[in-house]
Amino acid sequence: MNYKIYILLLACLSFGSCSKEFEKINTNPNAPEQVDAQFLLSNILWNAANNNAVDAWNAGNFLAQLTAKHNFNEIDRYDIRTNTELWNKTYLLLNDVKSLETLAENGNQTYKGVALVMRAFLFATLTDLWGDVPYSEAIKGTSDNNFSPKYDTQEEIYTGNEGILQTLRDAVTILDGSRNNLPIKGDLIYNGNVDQWIRFANSLRVRYLLRVSNKINVATEMQTIVSSNLLMQSNMDNSLVPYLATAPSQWFVHTIREGDYSGVRMSSMIDSVLTNLNDPRLQVWFKPTSASVGMGMPVYKSIPNGLGPASIGQYDLADVSTLGAIFRDQPAGVNAVLMLYSELQFALAEAAQRGLIGGSAQMYYENGIQASFDYYNTTMPSNYLVQSEVAWDGSLSKIITQKWLASMLVGYEGWFNYRRTGFPVLKQAVDNVNNDMVPVRYRYPDTEKAVNPNNYNAAVSRIGGDTYNIKVWWDKP
Repeated sequence: MNYKIYILLLACLSFGSCSKEFEKINTNPNAPEQVDAQFLLSNILWNAANNNAVDAWNAGNFLAQLTAKHNFNEIDRYDIRTNTELWNKTYLLLNDVKSLETLAENGNQTYKGVALVMRAFLFATLTDLWGDVPYSEAIKGTSDNNFSPKYDTQEEIYTGNEGILQTLRDAVTILDGSRNNLPIKGDLIYNGNVDQWIRFANSLRVRYLLRVSNKINVATEMQTIVSSNLLMQSNMDNSLVPYLATAPSQWFVHTIREGDYSGVRMSSMIDSVLTNLNDPRLQVWFKPTSASVGMGMPVYKSIPNGLGPASIGQYDLADVSTLGAIFRDQPAGVNAVLMLYSELQFALAEAAQRGLIGGSAQMYYENGIQASFDYYNTTMPSNYLVQSEVAWDGSLSKIITQKWLASMLVGYEGWFNYRRTGFPVLKQAVDNVNNDMVPVRYRYPDTEKAVNPNNYNAAVSRIGGDTYNIKVWWDKP
């Protein structure tokens, strides 16, 4: 190729302009300058959902104590660091979202509506994990030559004129007006069903309104959404991308080393809840210990979260439950989830219990429990709802505890709800390295100190430091 270019350059000098031939040779026909909307959408949905599931396995479940880890368990011991990888991957996806919005400007507006839903979801992930983050000036390096974006406050990110909540309102309006458009392609979640995208967008609005409900009055908007009846109606509306039985769309745990899989175990926190309730989801999420299976008397056993090297020696790991078959033995046993119908029902139960909406908090609560059992194809015992630890008594702790159980492998939702409500009451990680304080945010990526120091320093000064223990706006008293 270099030889051809050299000859062409000589020819240009000798015989005049030949720029068209030069460009033709140097144009890669396999690298289009513009990606079709359907491929952008598929990429956004797959990666957003997969990132949410992978991070749930690697961090979210540990921070919520849904699972525990006995080796390489820094996060389980509250050394959660920066999670720079998720920060970078999320901003890269937001760049794709921006590209999808641009492509949709003069085309099918359904793409734009979906792009706005995903924009809200991705920015909510960022701000709930880190607090104040680049928002209004983010993703403007190429368009505005701004490679040092300011950090917006979380309050502005959620409630501003162009914030997350307004973005979702706009998405619903655009989607509602795009029903007569041509069908969209590349939709891995709802196969182009506009009604389901509207129901998902409104369900996200309920999630995020509840998230900030201790800071602003959300009752009117939440009741308006509920009254519209444009919310997830069943597990058929779950927002998820199914993993497949073949590569490259398999759940990653199916192919990782045995040691990496078996390092994750049943936590004593979830063990105490599931065993006390005689909850059959125990048998879905975990396996009997290998030692007990070998003896012909299978039982389930757990370990506390946050065991250090010395403490772990007190346990016979052959007599501790690993994660269930759906997480390892079945390549398509789980899904990459953005939001489940069960979560919405628990959110509505809390909203009703707090007087933010009308309706029966008990009905929503029991619907949420049933939806979680149904999602895992598990029969709920006939006496489950009448047990004293489950039976409706109007308490927030029961709602959040069941919501916590249903958040298995759903990003960081269990941790977010614990931070916001204090439920369920988690057990202190045994050998934690954070002065017995449960982390409430990630530290900013170290790269921000180098590439965006002025705005990084301004944000750190405003929030009061860059540690795991600085509460974000919606979490502050």
